[in-house]
Parts: sequence; C-alpha cells; structure tokens
Amino acid sequence: MGLPMVAVIGRPNVGKSTLFNRILKRRLAIEDDQPGVTRDRIHADIIWDGKPFTLVDTGGLAGKTDGDIEARVSEAAETAVHMADKVILLMDGTVGMTDDDRYIARLVQKADVPTVLAVTKLDSPKQEPDMWEFMKLGLGDPVPISGKSGRGVGELLDRLTEDFTVRDPLEEDPDELRLAIVGRPNVGKSSLLNRILGEDRQIVSDVPGTTRDATDHVIRYMKRTIRLVDTAGIRRKHEYRRESLDYFTYLRTLKAIDRAHTVAVLIDARKGLSQYERRIIDELRKKYKGIIVVMNKWDLVKKTNTTLAEKEKEFYFQLPDLYYVPVLFLSALTGHRARRVLDQALEIETERFKRISTSELNTFIEKALAHHPPPSVKGKWLKIKYATQPEVAPPLFAFFLSEPQLMPDSYRRYLERQIRTQYGFSGTPIKIVFKKK
Repeated sequence: MGLPMVAVIGRPNVGKSTLFNRILKRRLAIEDDQPGVTRDRIHADIIWDGKPFTLVDTGGLAGKTDGDIEARVSEAAETAVHMADKVILLMDGTVGMTDDDRYIARLVQKADVPTVLAVTKLDSPKQEPDMWEFMKLGLGDPVPISGKSGRGVGELLDRLTEDFTVRDPLEEDPDELRLAIVGRPNVGKSSLLNRILGEDRQIVSDVPGTTRDATDHVIRYMKRTIRLVDTAGIRRKHEYRRESLDYFTYLRTLKAIDRAHTVAVLIDARKGLSQYERRIIDELRKKYKGIIVVMNKWDLVKKTNTTLAEKEKEFYFQLPDLYYVPVLFLSALTGHRARRVLDQALEIETERFKRISTSELNTFIEKALAHHPPPSVKGKWLKIKYATQPEVAPPLFAFFLSEPQLMPDSYRRYLERQIRTQYGFSGTPIKIVFKKK
C-alpha cells in the first residue's frame, strides 16, 4: 500500500477504459460503445520504468446527468479525483472540446490535483493539430495518444511518472486473504461491501446489474490484510451473447472467484436457495474454495415470524452435503452482523491451513476403520495401510492401499465426515485421494 494513486477521468465514452486496458496490457476494464459502461472505480497496480503506482479507471464525469445512476457515477468519479495523487484527463481529439470537457477541467483545477492532459483517438501525426485547442483549458501541453493502437502511451506514462519514486517490483502479500462476494444481481453485494468498508465506496442502487466491473478493496482487519472483491451479479450462461457487455461481466466474475481464497455467496433470505445458487456452490466446491453462505435481508424475513433455526435447517435439508459450510444471517441494509463475514472468512482461512500430523491422523483413522471397515469389492477386501496429509490450502488427505481404484465414493464420503467430525475444517472443501501402496 502507499503507492501513488492516478485516476483516469474524462467525459463518458471518451476512451478511458481503452487507455486503462492498454496500459495494463490486458482486458480488465470493460470496453463498449455504450456510454457510461464503467460505473465503479477499478484499481490496478502498475509498474512503469521501475516506478509503481495504482491506476484507477472511473465512470464518466459530466456537467449534466440524465438520471440517478448517472449522477452517482459522476459523484464516484469526483471522489476518485479528490483521492488521487495525479490525474490523467482524457479528451477526444476527433470530437473537439465540449462543455463537459470544460466542466471537468474546472473540476480538477478546483481540486488542485496535478494533471496530465491527454488527447486520444489521434492515430497519426496528421491529426495532431486538432489537439491544440485543448491548450485553452490551462492544463499545459496535451499529449497526443491513441488508446486503441498504443501510440503515444509510453510518452504519456513518462510524463505521468517523472516525479514518482523507483521502488522494488510489487509483490503480493503472502499473508493476504482474498475474499470474493458473489450472488445474483441486486442481492445486496455492494451494500454489504459498503457496510464492511464503512463508507459508500461502491455505487449502490436498486437497479439490477448496477455493478458491472469487479473491484478490489484492501483493508486491515484483526491484524490481517484482506482483499475484498465485489463482483458483478452472475446470471445463467444462456442469458449472455458472446459479443454482449454482460458476457464479459460474467467472465470477470468467474475470474474473481478463481483469484479468491474464500467466497461469500449472498442469497436473498426471503427467496431462499435456488438452482442458481446450487450451481455456484457446486463450482466453488470443484475449485476447493472456502465457502460462506450469507442469507441477506434477514431483517425483512423476521417480520414473517420465520426463525433463524428454521431457515438454517431448511438450507442444510436442501444441501445436506454442505453440512460443514457456515450460514450467516444478516442485513446489509442495516449493517446487522455484516462484520461477521470477515470473522468467518478468517476462521475459514485458519481451517484451510490446518495440518494434522501423520501419527495423530493414523491413530484416529485406525479407530474409524475399526468402527466401519472398507467394503469388499469384486471379492477383494480393501484394506487401508496408512494415511497422511501432504498439503494444505486446500487440505489434502492421501490414503494408501493395494487396490485404490476399487474404493467406492461412499467410503470416501464416510472418511471425510469422520475427519470433519474430529478436526473441523469448517467452510473449506477437503481433498481425499486413494493411492497404491
């Protein structure tokens, strides 16, 4: 942390996300011809010429807005300007200066933040004379660039970082816990994130699908670094066209899940579990991610005289194989028990790294085998010789025997339940493999 923060700002559809992706050399921000696609602030750590900084892509700034969402997007972008150490102010060289451009220039001048003026969509030197009218803004000489082709982007970064400090390359904090928040659109993911952060850092609206970009927020909690990822709502695959904006949103959410250690699955407590959440949880189990089930909007359910115990029993009845997954009941709107998500994530992280010594494990397994021996398959009695736990995060247990390929899944499930009964491993899937002795 403590890196210089650089915000890319400009009016809607000027090419901020295209420039952002060009600098990153990967598609992180969503690009689309539809104005106002980037609604939330997106952060990424960049190194240019040995100088690291945090780049922030923002929603469009405009002097006039057509509705509540647009107004709040503009407000969020203004917040990014005031938070930034420097600003890249992007203008469209093919359109020329507009009233919105003048409004944004006045905004950054009023904020008194160092600004580098860039004029984009200038694909050749022949177009450069078009950019000189932007000198009238009083922000210095503009840098001609093309976010799409990359022309001039190096010169832009040179000017941007000329007074930045050269540091060692960025390294991921090995102690960092990555917690992703996933769920249906409009289930309350952004509201929960805001409660955890203690500020309205993420745009919240009753319009489904407001969050389109996955955004990271790093906090310190209980002496641990936690990276929170608020993801766009996942919909069913058949609802996406490959060329559509929502398709890229869907892919980004899956990538956020891949990056996470633990995932909080938000469910509307009023509606309960559906096939949709079942598929998400099944995907998390396959990827061996820590799992927290969060029943949101519990304050609305309590009015129906439904008890917490009844709702919890209902969940475990529907998914009996998830007996080890914690279920939290909270209200993101009121903040009731919102921080419990962080507490639970830390508990699961401890479980993910739990290791049982080989001697202790074999002493326990001998008792489990005596209580319920492995079955006879194809006339052969399966006899487990010994067991060990070679890996953690996720926990891996290896059982050695003469005919491992004959061991049925039912006995695998028996061993898993016995291990969990004795050692816990709450909220984390565990791997059990059978190997030839």
